[in-house]
Amino acid sequence: MKISAKKIAVTALLTALSMLLGIVESLLPPIIPALPFVRIGLGNAVIGFAVIVLGTPYALTVSLIKSVTVPLIVGNPVMAIYSLTGGLISAVVTAVLINAEKLSLPVIGIISSIAHNLSQITVAAIMTSTAAVFSLAVPLLLFGAAAGFGTGTIQFLLIKTLPEKYLHL
Repeated sequence: MKISAKKIAVTALLTALSMLLGIVESLLPPIIPALPFVRIGLGNAVIGFAVIVLGTPYALTVSLIKSVTVPLIVGNPVMAIYSLTGGLISAVVTAVLINAEKLSLPVIGIISSIAHNLSQITVAAIMTSTAAVFSLAVPLLLFGAAAGFGTGTIQFLLIKTLPEKYLHL
């Protein structure tokens, strides 16, 4: 597989954008005060976009770097475990569904967001040695579905509005 300088540069730009969105989102007050760890996940819209424009390996690179560095930058290194697991699983689900070409981007966003949340709940159960964290599944999955629809819609709008030359690298 030949790696072009253009793909490396775009990967770096999308990584920086995904990280920036993750950092900014961590600075905002919680959307649901009772669940302060719930976020929209705007950086995940960038990762889905990377799957479409760059391909799965590059999107996984963006996800990996974002998932490790953002928690370190915002001073919550334990969150890297949750972020890494959720981010990589979500990116893989997104890639599989996009490559299947059967679903719309908003639907793919919903499914990948649910996969992201389920993986993070599972990590929390393992880390805390309790299944009680699964009691958070319903509100997390409902909010995650809404957030996934939003990030999938952002991806759809980006794909529809950007000139064709930027979509095939």
